[in-house]
Amino acid sequence: MAQRQSCNKWGPNQLPLHRQSSGEKETLLRGEKSILELISMGAPLPGVLNRLCAAIDLQIGNVVSVILPADDQELHAVTRNAVQFGLQVFWSASIPLRNEDVLGSLQMYCCVSRPPTPFELQLIERVTHLAALAIQRDNDEEGFQRFSRDWTSARRDSDERVYLN
Repeated sequence: MAQRQSCNKWGPNQLPLHRQSSGEKETLLRGEKSILELISMGAPLPGVLNRLCAAIDLQIGNVVSVILPADDQELHAVTRNAVQFGLQVFWSASIPLRNEDVLGSLQMYCCVSRPPTPFELQLIERVTHLAALAIQRDNDEEGFQRFSRDWTSARRDSDERVYLN
């Protein structure tokens, strides 16, 4: 109950208003650029996803975000734990693949029940897009490494020379 009371200190009047000032746009672009750099360098997926969640939590304020894989069974446990601490579902978004498959989901929890603003919806869309890029990059890297290991072991087992043009 103590957590619920502390959570309620952020009433609707204390929530920050988000206007897209030029300084805020620059901050968003810098943050997005640094996350894209992490993805392109092949940074570990959990670190990239944590960075994305921290960035959106900071930009929106008074929210807690988590990105879960599509087949993750922990979603109900995470939601149940959030409710126990007085948090409510703020927003839930799928992380889509181009062909309409779902790579995961972004779950956001807040102390105050309210809908996201149009600006916050833009942030959520950007985060799900970046998360999709990070997950695809990670999947591609794992697939490439698996292909490379299989090809190398098959090559060792064979006396034939293989040339790639």
